[in-house]
Amino acid sequence: MTSFANIRIMFANRIFREYSLSIMASTNFHQLRIFHTVARLGSFTKAAEELQISQPAVSIQVRELERNMGTTLLHRMRRGIQLTETGESVYGYTRRIFALADEMQASVQDIQGLRTGRLTIGSSTTPGEYILPWVMGIFQKRFPGVDVSLSISNTRSVVERILNRELDMGMVGAAVDIKGLVSFTYVNDEIVMICSPDHAFGGIASPRLSELADQRFIMREPGSATREAGQEHLRSHGVDVNVVMELGSNEAVKRAVAAGLGLGLVSRFSVGPDVVAGFIKIMTVRNWKCERPLTVFYRDDTRMPAIQKAFLELLRDERPLPPMGR
Repeated sequence: MTSFANIRIMFANRIFREYSLSIMASTNFHQLRIFHTVARLGSFTKAAEELQISQPAVSIQVRELERNMGTTLLHRMRRGIQLTETGESVYGYTRRIFALADEMQASVQDIQGLRTGRLTIGSSTTPGEYILPWVMGIFQKRFPGVDVSLSISNTRSVVERILNRELDMGMVGAAVDIKGLVSFTYVNDEIVMICSPDHAFGGIASPRLSELADQRFIMREPGSATREAGQEHLRSHGVDVNVVMELGSNEAVKRAVAAGLGLGLVSRFSVGPDVVAGFIKIMTVRNWKCERPLTVFYRDDTRMPAIQKAFLELLRDERPLPPMGR
């Protein structure tokens, strides 16, 4: 009886080993990378753009991965994709797999020094458009072999991608106090009120806050840290603004204000060239002093790659700002 039980166990172990080997043999890490990118971005089109391959090639590789695994990983929807239960599970594993692969690469880079490597940064609009490109330029002059990439999106997305190890660090226009992340204030950003030089307030030295209640305002989209800081400051002085237009970037707000469509609230870092060129004017409003922190944050890991350490040292020790931001 015991002998028969042992034979059954041996047979079961053999079957398991053969099945495991067949799964490993059929697993293509290139296909996993493509599936991982589709799942992360929620779109075949966006994945193709990021991976710099055609959309049909992305679809073919994902279908081949599904065929090899013998299961459906995602459903193609009219707008984007929906992961199946198995797809969610596989995506969880790919996140861990490629995080470990990045950690391995970082270890190799530490041994080799900062001659090569990759740093990924996430940012909200203001620091991503006006500060980080300047800092990245300084960093790449010092370490020309390092590839630095910047992804601009909203604060919530940046936080999630850093926690998921899809990005190394981030900078956003708000305080960040989240478990698992370390943060520090890079600089305090001033939110300024702008108008067209031809606007009625363009010739008034110092209008009162109460005079703004009936004015037309051009604002960033809901969720923008710039908008939230500005509106909260106005509300604290009893002013509810009349928002007539919502736009998705500082540049769009400035163009609309320059066209005389209303007043605007933007970062001081964004207005220098436009003021010099005479397209817009910074208003001096009585009792208006609105600031918010531009915050750098990253994972609270025990081990940090040398490239990330070097970039953080530049941010902490030198805190470079573009000429118009000084």
